[in-house]
Amino acid sequence: MFETHEQARVKNPFFVLEEGARRWAYISQTSNDEWFFVTYETTGEEGYSQQQFMISKVQFLLDLASRDTPAQFINEVQLVSPPWLNRQGKWLMEPIREIQKVDERICYELMDGQVYPSTLHGRSRDPLWSKDARTNE
Repeated sequence: MFETHEQARVKNPFFVLEEGARRWAYISQTSNDEWFFVTYETTGEEGYSQQQFMISKVQFLLDLASRDTPAQFINEVQLVSPPWLNRQGKWLMEPIREIQKVDERICYELMDGQVYPSTLHGRSRDPLWSKDARTNE
């Protein structure tokens, strides 16, 4: 999960916010788990827009993906993985091709073909979300 701190609240944003919205200079993460940087697109008569989300849990990401339509959809997901998951000794941010399930475990197939956690590579996996299966393509 992410958390915010009152000292990080931006008191005077440069533009008008939606009702109930707040701006934060930073947030922190409460655990050393993976999280997701998501680019969400909206298209329509009013034009085109992109919005970025920082999503702390895979279930929240899958819930957002379940609402995809041709006019509003997830364009890209980047996995932000801790060293224990990617086994490279540092935090990495890498684009995901698919989120998959192996038995009761979640794994991530990256655009370059790597699978995290690597112990699930080569195992039979069921896709939960795929960049290639977007509703607008």
